[in-house]
Amino acid sequence: MVDTTVTTPGGTSNPVPFYYVLPPVILDVSPASGPLAGGSTVTVTGRNLTTATSVLFGGTAVTPTVLSDSELTAVSPAHAAGEVALAVTAQGGTATASGTFGFVAAPNVTGFSPTTGLPAGGTLVDITGTALGTTTQVTFGSVPATFAVLSDTRVAAVAPSQSPGTVTITLTTTGGSDAAPGVFLYLL
Repeated sequence: MVDTTVTTPGGTSNPVPFYYVLPPVILDVSPASGPLAGGSTVTVTGRNLTTATSVLFGGTAVTPTVLSDSELTAVSPAHAAGEVALAVTAQGGTATASGTFGFVAAPNVTGFSPTTGLPAGGTLVDITGTALGTTTQVTFGSVPATFAVLSDTRVAAVAPSQSPGTVTITLTTTGGSDAAPGVFLYLL
């Protein structure tokens, strides 16, 4: 803070405090992608975020919720598929994230193989579809499975243990969720 005054031929004004505000710094954006329809809560961490007035997703500005000087959240807007720059505007200036924010389509699970496994679990299941690259969860019924994203069209999951019977396999990405066609059968 510094005191500022104005001097004219008529004299000098009383001092008024002037504050220098540091520019914002973005350290992390999480998640790094969200659905085309928007509505994803995005957390931005960094420094000097207290005076943030907007978060820009490409050319679309949204009003953030400032949680602290080092954290804010913003709800992603609807946007066409693709990646956009993410920036935070505050009183001290504008900071752009080092990476991009991706708008991704909802997944479309088209199939899986094999279709049966043992109640003890452990069956490796190959799940196919489109827009699977940002998978965050695979469930067999309501039970989460261990999984690995192999590509945008394939995910490998290990069937968890379950009681005998049928369950639906559901895959969740940052773009949304989709249930696989058919059911997975736990055999005795």
